[in-house]
Amino acid sequence: MIKEFKIKGMICSRCIKVLTTDLIANGVQVIEINLGRVVLQYDPRTTDQHLIEKILSNNEFEIIHDKFEVLAEETKKWIIDYIWNTDGTIKLSKFLEKKMTLNYSSLSKNFSMYFGRTIERYTILLKVERSKELIENGEFNFSEIAYSLGYQNPSALSRQFKRETGLSMTKYKTLGIIGRIPVDRI
Repeated sequence: MIKEFKIKGMICSRCIKVLTTDLIANGVQVIEINLGRVVLQYDPRTTDQHLIEKILSNNEFEIIHDKFEVLAEETKKWIIDYIWNTDGTIKLSKFLEKKMTLNYSSLSKNFSMYFGRTIERYTILLKVERSKELIENGEFNFSEIAYSLGYQNPSALSRQFKRETGLSMTKYKTLGIIGRIPVDRI
């Protein structure tokens, strides 16, 4: 039997690796896997969907059955991709419309319905977490971090960082705090 599953919580390459390893170890052939989606082949006489759901659950993933929830998860995946892999020169709304071939308004309403926060709010939280990561790595100064995240000036990021963490970026760096929130928990 070949079956496709939409998966909630798959947001990074490590998610793919862990899930692939566990599925194969349990006798399930992975035909295709990418963030948020897996196509599996298995013998229903020896492997049933409950085993697959258990493997997913043990790795903190779950199957998505609702098409609007699938859309919300895909939107989240592309927002993460935008924050980590672009320089912010293209607006997020245009980026999402291009990647998902839907208008931003529809994406935004759907996202808010499923996650209880706007795309804008989620993006701010991701940018703060990305900032923490870049500060901890010590490769860039605050201005470089701000520009790499698409801010027009460093003070805009500084204000958001302080509003979200209660600390200035300088204080965060000086204290050597490692207080990042995993992206899948935001």
